[in-house]
Amino acid sequence: MDKLKPKKGRRVPWIIYGTIPMTLGFIGLWWVPFNTRELVFLYGFIMLFFFDTGFTITMTAWSALYTEMYEDEKERATVVAIKDTVAFLSSMIGVIIPSMIAAALGSWAMAGLILGITIPITMYLSLLGTKEREEFQIDKPLPIFKAFIASVSNKPFIIGSITYAMIDFCFGFTMMILPLYAKFILHIEEGMEGFAMIGVALGIICAVPLWWKIYSKKGPKFGLTLSMIVFCIGMVPLFLAEDFVCLTVIGLIPGFGISGVLMTEPVMSAAIDYDEIKTGKRREATYGGIGSFIARLSMILSAIALIIVQLSSGFNPELETQTSEALTGLRFSMSIVPAIGLLIAIIIFKYYPLNLRKFTEQQEKLKKLHQARLDKLKK
Repeated sequence: MDKLKPKKGRRVPWIIYGTIPMTLGFIGLWWVPFNTRELVFLYGFIMLFFFDTGFTITMTAWSALYTEMYEDEKERATVVAIKDTVAFLSSMIGVIIPSMIAAALGSWAMAGLILGITIPITMYLSLLGTKEREEFQIDKPLPIFKAFIASVSNKPFIIGSITYAMIDFCFGFTMMILPLYAKFILHIEEGMEGFAMIGVALGIICAVPLWWKIYSKKGPKFGLTLSMIVFCIGMVPLFLAEDFVCLTVIGLIPGFGISGVLMTEPVMSAAIDYDEIKTGKRREATYGGIGSFIARLSMILSAIALIIVQLSSGFNPELETQTSEALTGLRFSMSIVPAIGLLIAIIIFKYYPLNLRKFTEQQEKLKKLHQARLDKLKK
């Protein structure tokens, strides 16, 4: 993406065409025409390949546009606050609605089809607000080997990516545990599991203005560090939740932290800006692709953590009645495991080098560099 210079831009064509396999792969994961284990495995493997390939292409281009279109930190904080609020609300819909549709229609395939149709609609609508900047398309790209070395030696990017992967692990693992936690601990009816996160959702929405001010005034390092601390502390009391009301009240605290943690884009954007000052080139897609790969490794961590908890606690999802050890394992999984992941993320992110002073100095250099680009373009 960073190398090619098509007439329609470096990002938009990839979003248009990458959305197609992402949509087909997503729908295919739910619409399974086979019954035998071998064919289901092979079919699932192929559909995952289509979905993840399309997802990586589309979201790499889409994410690159954020850093490219918005330069000022206050502007970035404002945009990401709005974007992540909408993203979280859509995620809640993704948690709540599919199980309700599946329960009503008696078919997860129909739920997957209905939700899958929304993918191209929303992705293509997002292009209405897209504007690629011409001054970033005049660079001669770095050779691929040199580009890779420059990327993996970018300390802000590597620290930010590993931190983001740990955060993604916390989200992914929690969402894997949530249906089981809702069923066996909270005794919520099937199809209504998503409502267990209402308290978290309220905390997230209420805290958005607060985190917008913190990020815009204190910079990305302070904002993400503080939000991870709040998120980490807030997860621990979930161990004690006994019913829906209790979980809703307790969930407000991690919700406040999650609201700030969702704003990861300013951290990664600052790392990309750091690279531009060193190399003199804009390479959002390069970093987006490598970052996506690192983040997807969190899925492996989530699966390993789930297996360890199941083996150590004796939890069996096929049983309607669980042992006390298994129930304790579920509570531990919903609270302590994500908290440990966040604690590791906080320790790693401590070494992120762009504090407020360095970040401010970097942005001043960046403004001069971009002005030089505009002057060159006018000539």
